[in-house]
Amino acid sequence: MKAVRAHRPCLTAVVVAAGSSTRFGQDKLFSSVAGKPLICTTLEALCRVPVGRLVLVCRLQDRARIQECVARATLPRRVHVFLADGGSTRSESVLSGLNVLADNGASDQDWVLVHDGARPLVSRSLLKRLLTARETGHIVVPVIPVADSLRRTSGGRTEALERSGVVAVQTPQLCQVATLRSAYSSCADGASFGDEAALIESTGGKVLTVAGDTRNIKVTVPEDVEVVEAAFNASVRTVVGFGYDVHRFASGRPLFLGGIRIASSLGLDGTSDADAVLHAVMDAVLGCAGAGDIGGMFPSSDTRLVGIDSAVLLKRVMADRRVRRLRIVSVDITIVAERPRLQSYQAPMERKLSRLLGLRSTEVDVKVTGNDAIGWIGRGEGIAALCVVTGLRPR
Repeated sequence: MKAVRAHRPCLTAVVVAAGSSTRFGQDKLFSSVAGKPLICTTLEALCRVPVGRLVLVCRLQDRARIQECVARATLPRRVHVFLADGGSTRSESVLSGLNVLADNGASDQDWVLVHDGARPLVSRSLLKRLLTARETGHIVVPVIPVADSLRRTSGGRTEALERSGVVAVQTPQLCQVATLRSAYSSCADGASFGDEAALIESTGGKVLTVAGDTRNIKVTVPEDVEVVEAAFNASVRTVVGFGYDVHRFASGRPLFLGGIRIASSLGLDGTSDADAVLHAVMDAVLGCAGAGDIGGMFPSSDTRLVGIDSAVLLKRVMADRRVRRLRIVSVDITIVAERPRLQSYQAPMERKLSRLLGLRSTEVDVKVTGNDAIGWIGRGEGIAALCVVTGLRPR
């Protein structure tokens, strides 16, 4: 008989994003941090460790916007993201996330990080501290010492509290799926706990703490976004990439620019579909990421590239490990062509490029100009494209 291999515990995550953001005044998860919704930054930060399955728990009315955010987030290819409907309490939301994990192949032996969607600054070092300590407690939680004096207020009266030994609890909190499920089945119906540690402790489980991170704040009021933006900007550096591509016209070929087919009697000569715009974009993205150029990644000697759709090549570029560490914030393209007339294609190109790059259409700008009848482009013998990509790269 063939031996059955034991399941190897994997790392999964449940991100709770089903709150009403009452104190914030609007939905904080969609507030902009360095050009992307805050929830994108949270997901990207959490996936700095090898998470395989991730469930994002959200309100039903937010599902469409959340799906757009997931598409915009720069996540490793190994991460499979699922959505779950939130409940009226945190406990209900987390349990909903656990059920979706189980429905999508997660095992009770897997480990799960439960994280607040409004904590976008979780660091890799904090995540590693949690993972290192996971075998020594039923649940591992990050904590930070309370620095301020404490007072309890009630009915107009206040009293001082001793802060010695008091800590503030953060997320993510890490435990095995089986441990969390068992705690939910053991607690009374309708019981609601502030966090997973409180739930597991109520059933006799052992809570282990590790050093948290003061930068790992939970966004609660609008001013917190300014703090997050400043901290995020301090952790990255702005980089710029430039791309240039040019092709002569050739008969018997379709004309593609920016992933859009252009009505023309002539196409462009090249190994692939010769989309000069996408080629310039790819070179600019690779330059921004410090990852070389398309000549090195896709040599013309490779016969598999003959006639290939350049959008396919761009997807391969965007999947490169070095590029995935990059957060693109703007793409600026100039097409130099005397013919055909391209003005009516600018908006469709911007929409197509925004989808390929995971950006908003407002973050992609396509301009068209002629060459004032100068040179071979001015004589209408071909088309050139120039592209500048601005991005953010971890320091």
